[in-house]
Amino acid sequence: MRRILSFTNLLGLVVLILGGWALWSLQSDSGSRSLNLPSDLENRGPRNIKLYFAKDTEDGLVVEERTVQIAEGEYVLGRVLEELVRGPQMQGAAPLVPAGTPAPTVFLRDSTALVDLPAAYGRLNYGTAGELALIYGITNTLLEFKEVQQVKFLLEGKEVESLGHLSLLDPFKRQKP
Repeated sequence: MRRILSFTNLLGLVVLILGGWALWSLQSDSGSRSLNLPSDLENRGPRNIKLYFAKDTEDGLVVEERTVQIAEGEYVLGRVLEELVRGPQMQGAAPLVPAGTPAPTVFLRDSTALVDLPAAYGRLNYGTAGELALIYGITNTLLEFKEVQQVKFLLEGKEVESLGHLSLLDPFKRQKP
């Protein structure tokens, strides 16, 4: 009678287990790979951008065009959100967040901008109009880039139902003309 647990069988089992573990770890780690960002977002130097701020009359948004200098190694979408949080420079516009509020982090995955709001955004306690201005100000600003087709919001890296009023479960998509 042959031995079932021969050295060759045992070695084959170890190789099979290690191969399965390696395949599983590669598949489950796909979210942490580097993203190939579209080349237009890698342009350096002066760049014209459109920022959407709340109207100071609290009845919608107003667009401010601004030229910013993009430095080597700087992520354009991140810089745009920093400018948005910095506040408006034109008359008739109001800031989306109070001074000193940190800028959200933004990542681009395929054509979706993932906006990770810091914890401070969950404590803003805005009314419906303020929350609409905040979310649509960020969304419309990011949708000005052709590489971005939709915007998804997270709070501290986690999906949230809302900041209080507006549902954030589904991404905000570019409206078809």
